[in-house]
Order: sequence, then C-alpha cells, then structure tokens
Amino acid sequence: MFRAMLYSALLLVAASEVRAQPADPKLETTRALLELCSAEPGSPRYGVRLSYCEGFIAGTGLLYEKLVDAGAIKPWACAPSAPSAEQIRAAFVTWAKANPRYLDEPPVDGFWRAMAATWPCPEQPAKAGSTRKKF
Repeated sequence: MFRAMLYSALLLVAASEVRAQPADPKLETTRALLELCSAEPGSPRYGVRLSYCEGFIAGTGLLYEKLVDAGAIKPWACAPSAPSAEQIRAAFVTWAKANPRYLDEPPVDGFWRAMAATWPCPEQPAKAGSTRKKF
C-alpha cells in the first residue's frame, strides 16, 4: 500500500513538472527565431531553444541547397566554405540585432536576408540582350 501511494505521489510530481514546462516556441517571425538563436547558456530552456534554432538552420539550409542544385532558384548566399551551424547562428543573431526593421517578417525571410548579407554571392554579368530585375 505504501509503495502504491509513493508511486502515485511521484507520478503526480512528474506530471506537474511536465505541465509547468512552457509551450514549444511559435516560430512565426524573425523576432521569434532571434529569441531562440540568441539563447545564452544557463538561460531557461537553453538546450531546447538552441535545438530549435539549429533545426531551423539545418532544415532551411537543406531545402535551399536542394532548390539551388535543381536549378529552381539562383543562389543568394555564397559562403567561401561551408560554415558551421555555430557560425551561421552567430551571423544570423548579429544581423538580426543590427536590422530590427525585419524582425516582424517570416523567419525564413529574415534568416536568408541575414545569410545573403553575410555571405553575398558575386554578381553575375547580365547576358547580352537580357535585362536584370532589381528588387
């Protein structure tokens, strides 16, 4: 009987700790991505926040790479060598803090603005007879 009560009490404590955890972050803006990626060691849920950030970087990076390889898009970020996830994270955080006007954009837009600003691609000369759009 005592064991059953002890197990029940432990289950109640564990369940209350699970409920006390904040909800998963909503990644709807560049600001939200910045909050995740700028987490400092020792801050609440540091590991979770960093994992979300690195997962976003990996996912959007793989999609970008596949789209470029398939010729579906032209490259807009061209690092001289493959940067580490930490270098990418740091570049994004630095750029986002310096460019608050973009923080309410979707996170993928802000992220790629940061990558294009950090590692711009060399300009390709326009082909004869063609016009280039400037955005």
